[in-house]
Formats: sequence, structure tokens, C-alpha cells
Amino acid sequence: MAYKRLWVLLEGNDDERFFEKVVKPMFENTYDFVRSWRYAQKKSTKAKDFLRAIKSMGSDYFVWGDINSVPCVTAKRERLLGHYNQILDVENIIVVIREIESWYLAGLDDKNCKEFGIRTFKKTDNVTKEEFDKIIPKKFESRIDFMVEILKRFSIRTALQKNKSFSYFMSRI
Repeated sequence: MAYKRLWVLLEGNDDERFFEKVVKPMFENTYDFVRSWRYAQKKSTKAKDFLRAIKSMGSDYFVWGDINSVPCVTAKRERLLGHYNQILDVENIIVVIREIESWYLAGLDDKNCKEFGIRTFKKTDNVTKEEFDKIIPKKFESRIDFMVEILKRFSIRTALQKNKSFSYFMSRI
């Protein structure tokens, strides 16, 4: 049986934290090796070389990025494809709408929101980093502490209902 590897290329720390706690465990029974790699802080040539290397080894991969200020998923995919000189395969690009913070909040049910003392969200598709930062309860020393606590309570079932891009991602895996 072939040794199966999966790489997930992420933008930053918040994406990596989410991946490690929520996504990685889902792949560990399918793959012998599951790792993330942050591409946004790397020089473009280094990221391109890394992507070529994992593809040449026959590793599976996903590249995920926040839609941020790009008008649509297609535009974000095209931006990533252009940036990586067509090294990427379009079907391996996952676009988070709006930003990763929307995925964090999607996993909180009404009870958990109440326990945190934050408003409930029926849908989180349009939550931005700035909106997320505004709702962080004062009892948390940092946004990272808040995110870690969210992940302890995170419900995939709830997130599937509250965020379209998370639901799309889950349907792909």
C-alpha cells in the first residue's frame, strides 16, 4: 500500500490553529502523513518551489485562503492561480468566505454563544476579522485565547449549517 501524504497550505496562524484542531483529525485515518504549511509569510519563489515539490512527490494537497476583499470565489481562485503561475490545480483551492474567523464562529451553537456572552449568529458567511475582534469577551487576555476556547466547543454539525464555505469544504473532503 502506498504511503499517502496530505499537505494543506494555509495563510496564517489562525488558519493553522483551526486546521490542527478541526480538520486534521478528519484526515488522519486516510493519510499516513498530514501537515500544514503557511505560505503567506514565505517568499513567492519559496512557496512555488514547495508546491512543485509536494506535487512531484505525488502528495495530495489543498491551498486555502480567505476571500478578503476579492469580489468572489472565482476571482480569488484566479488570483491564486496567477500568483502560482498555474502550478496549482483549481480543484485544490479552498476559499474561506469571508475570513477564517467566520469558520470559528460558525461552530458555536446558541448555548455556547450565550456562555461566552456574545450574540448568536444564524449565518457567519460575512463575518470579518474586525467584526470578530469586536465581539471578543473582555475575560479573554487575547484573541488567541478566545479562539482556543471556541475550538474546544466547536461543533462541525453546527458549522455546516452556519457557513456555506465551511460546508462546501467539508463536502469536498
